[in-house]
Amino acid sequence: MRWRVAAGPVPGGLCAILTDLGPENPSVAEALAESLTAALEHSAESFALFDHADRLVHANSRLKRDLPALADRLVPGVPFEELARGFASSDPRLTTDEERAAWMTARLERHRRLEPPVVVPLPDGRWLLSREHAVPGGVLVHYTDVTTLKLNEERLRIRETEARAARAEAENASRAKSAFLAQMSHELRTPLNAVLGFSEMLLTEPFGPLGNPRYRSYATDIRDAGTHLLALIDDILELSRLDSGGMAMAEEGVDLDTLSLRVVTALNEVAAEGDVRMRREVPADLPLLQGDAQALTQMLTNLLSNAVTHTRPGGEVVLTVHLMPDGGLGLMVADTGVGIPTADLPRILHPFDPSDSTIARNSRGTGLGLPIVKRLVEMHGGRLELTSQPGVGTAVVLIFPAERSLPRDRCRPAPLPPVILPS
Repeated sequence: MRWRVAAGPVPGGLCAILTDLGPENPSVAEALAESLTAALEHSAESFALFDHADRLVHANSRLKRDLPALADRLVPGVPFEELARGFASSDPRLTTDEERAAWMTARLERHRRLEPPVVVPLPDGRWLLSREHAVPGGVLVHYTDVTTLKLNEERLRIRETEARAARAEAENASRAKSAFLAQMSHELRTPLNAVLGFSEMLLTEPFGPLGNPRYRSYATDIRDAGTHLLALIDDILELSRLDSGGMAMAEEGVDLDTLSLRVVTALNEVAAEGDVRMRREVPADLPLLQGDAQALTQMLTNLLSNAVTHTRPGGEVVLTVHLMPDGGLGLMVADTGVGIPTADLPRILHPFDPSDSTIARNSRGTGLGLPIVKRLVEMHGGRLELTSQPGVGTAVVLIFPAERSLPRDRCRPAPLPPVILPS
């Protein structure tokens, strides 16, 4: 029997066509067979061509190099099943007759069905991508060495595993840090309360005058420094609770008009002492904001207190609240203060990062106000946006999602907690 064989490149490989010519045109058949052989030999991939009876017609040299255990058997006429059995026998990973029989069954089934490509591991550690194509007169088995790809995938998998382990370690370290800070903060409060208590007692002189006026000045310095340290400890405790998820959030309707008026009123005296004007632009008919009244009060107090602290005499602080186009609520506190360099904006929102020296010299706070506000607004499903320009001022915007807007005619405003100003 004679065959006409045609071959040519196709995307991803080579296509071969076998046609039975019978006894005629032997020279044409031989010429085409030589053409196919030359094309296969010059290919950078491995090929094996089987006829309709599943007998090997041709295997190129690359396949013999890729499968050295089968090199002697890759001769025309050998059945595919015999080659598969030889591969199973030479694979050191198949150690029992049962394993080899199971592998043979699966391999022959895949060959019969011409199933999608599969990656085949070789005993020497290489990987071949096996593809089988039905061609007129037989089957073309096509192998591509994908060892480099598999090694890269393995390296990527190892990196991802290491990254997950690093994230888990970082999360554990963060939880341990939060627990340590909370514990240390509680431990510091007890002696600090004693310091504050005795400094107040010295200032009130319940057992008689102190004598030298310098003692009163020293007692005042002790009280002021202790109060500042207590505020820092309270902020650290707040951050620890927020980071550890230990803060439960109430869900109630909060009237931002009333809340903002209370906070601005509480800060008016502090602003007046620094010759800072405060202005409030909050519509009375805004929807209520579904959230935690205590947390919202703290957010607004921190933002306004920061703005007043960092605004020079004669400057202005403006509080505005608007209904967003999507139905959410946007709250902005803008000032004409010292401003923040653009490069420092990301650090400002992270606790314990060293702040700009200009800001530090003008600050009486703890520096943890904005990080706390950021965490609190994110607990409400919102976000914080910060813009600033040195010498011009700073604007902090809190954006709450539309699902937190409540119709005023359907909800009753929640009672508001007292406003506690930062020390």
